[in-house]
Amino acid sequence: MGVGMYKIAICEDDKDYIEYMKQIILKTDIVEEDMLLFYDFYSGEQFCQYSDFDFDLVILDMQMGDMDGYETAMKMRKMGHNFLLVFCSGVVQPFSLSYKANPFRYLLKEFSEDEMISEMAEVIHEMKAKKQNPFIICQAKSKEKIRVFPESVAYISKYKEYSIIHPAGKLAESYLGETLRSSLKLNEIHKIFDESCGFVRAHNSYIINMSCIVSIESHYVKLTTGEYLSFSRARAGEFRQTFARFAAAKY
Repeated sequence: MGVGMYKIAICEDDKDYIEYMKQIILKTDIVEEDMLLFYDFYSGEQFCQYSDFDFDLVILDMQMGDMDGYETAMKMRKMGHNFLLVFCSGVVQPFSLSYKANPFRYLLKEFSEDEMISEMAEVIHEMKAKKQNPFIICQAKSKEKIRVFPESVAYISKYKEYSIIHPAGKLAESYLGETLRSSLKLNEIHKIFDESCGFVRAHNSYIINMSCIVSIESHYVKLTTGEYLSFSRARAGEFRQTFARFAAAKY
């Protein structure tokens, strides 16, 4: 999986300040300009209505209209979106509640340009590091595209020419009753979510996140989701060896 473009959303009701933030990012001189895609949003409502949340970085103004930056961020977090978040505000100090949205940085508009560039440089370095983490792009019934990381998946099964993602944890709560689908075939996904990510090929039809295995019986496993999945006889030896390595490394 290549790194690809970096997608940055800036949500701010002042168009001039959006342009200022873009220039600050460029002045960090960490990522070349032709590798950056900027998306402008002028309200929290507009941002939340966007259907593709495959962002590497989201910069949110804390003071915006009816839906402020905190409300916007929390709505997206509750839907399982795992982008790098930065709050930007004219308020001197962040309020304690804002940290529940898990921001990486809190930038103050009163910063000098040099201070802002210095702070932003750390943000962009973190964005690059986070981009290296394996993920796949999935689509929900709502046509919304989301970025899914290994820890949010219980198992992945193949279906026709695509794959079905069976989520775990917060992602499962956020998309309860929905089908998350990837255009990638199961073999392609297993090259991304491999043993180093905790995944094992237990059957020709699915790969399992070993962190979600509660118990192993003769020819099936029980998952934290309450589901039972069989593993094929042909893969039984390989499956048990892989799980033994995973368990030894983890415990």
